[in-house]
Amino acid sequence: MDAEGFLVQFSDGSAPEHLLAPVDRVDAAAAWAEENRPAWFGAEPPPLHAFSCNGELPTSIRNGLPGSPLLLSDAPAAIADVATLVELHRPVGGAWTVHLDEGWVRAARREPPG
Repeated sequence: MDAEGFLVQFSDGSAPEHLLAPVDRVDAAAAWAEENRPAWFGAEPPPLHAFSCNGELPTSIRNGLPGSPLLLSDAPAAIADVATLVELHRPVGGAWTVHLDEGWVRAARREPPG
């Protein structure tokens, strides 16, 4: 999630190392998203700030603008649990390129929220 609490999706790049440790939580979120994708992500444009790695790690380029971006508070528990593992220092609303090695990522949160 970004500094304003919006959900952000990164794809096609490597995951931050601390995201790999709680693999059971990440797997649970992936399973939930796969099962519920049509209902939750059926809107066009998709409701997430989405970025893809362009092959030059750790740079990601925006895929487009969400019509109505989702906040962490809108997320189901399985997604919120993982979203808080990688918090960004900055809001992504106006960013078209994110360089994850330039101070964007906060330190890892060890426990689920709540």
